[in-house]
Amino acid sequence: MFGRSALRLACGARQFSTTRTHSVAVRASIILQRDPIVTQQSAKFEAAADQYFGWLDYMTADKFPREFFFKPGSSAENRWADQDQERALEWHFGGTRPKRPVTKKPIEEDPDAEEVEDDLMAPVVGKTVEVQPRETQADASNDLLSLERKLDRTLYLIVRDAKGRWAFPQSDVQDEEVLHEAARRGLRDMCGSKMSVWTVGCGPIGHHVTNEHTAFFVKAHILAGKAEAKEYKWVTREELGEAVPSDYWASVKDILSAV
Repeated sequence: MFGRSALRLACGARQFSTTRTHSVAVRASIILQRDPIVTQQSAKFEAAADQYFGWLDYMTADKFPREFFFKPGSSAENRWADQDQERALEWHFGGTRPKRPVTKKPIEEDPDAEEVEDDLMAPVVGKTVEVQPRETQADASNDLLSLERKLDRTLYLIVRDAKGRWAFPQSDVQDEEVLHEAARRGLRDMCGSKMSVWTVGCGPIGHHVTNEHTAFFVKAHILAGKAEAKEYKWVTREELGEAVPSDYWASVKDILSAV
């Protein structure tokens, strides 16, 4: 509602103006991004710091009340002692492997205890999780049309305009359209209707001025689907800087994610 009121006010001011200047089209452009799917790999220093703080948490943790959970000298207690010793061996700092003192007690037979099958005392083993590689087939083939590439980076949708230049999808603002409505319509006209898109707010996050038009950028996220434009590609921040004109890059570089 505020956008339409501002548009009416601007139109009214233009009608009462005594000086006539050349008209500049107003366009709405949508910055459609796919957020990172996996976390970025830690640098060597970050990985070492994570391991060190994990070791501190392990060494300063409260002592596990083994006497409360296990019968002294039972096979279950000995299995727990073996597992605790293995966990202690995971840490390695300064050429030594700190170990927690774990005393394994001999198994004591209780003549009054009921016989229990050994399978019931065995630890429950869940389904093995298969770790997938960080690099996908789209990375190997450098498929710029796929959303399955660069899983740890933010990807942006750009299309080639009528003049052969790469840019974000955009469209002229028509009649009393507000910016986010015009941006969504332009995306639909250029890239089809088979994408589920969430627009972040109604106002622009930046703009680009040329002699022909002024483009206002609206931020959005792709939730599902696929683009159907004639010429499009999903690019990272660095790839975007190489694809678009230098003046266009200067207008958008500060509103893009650094990841």
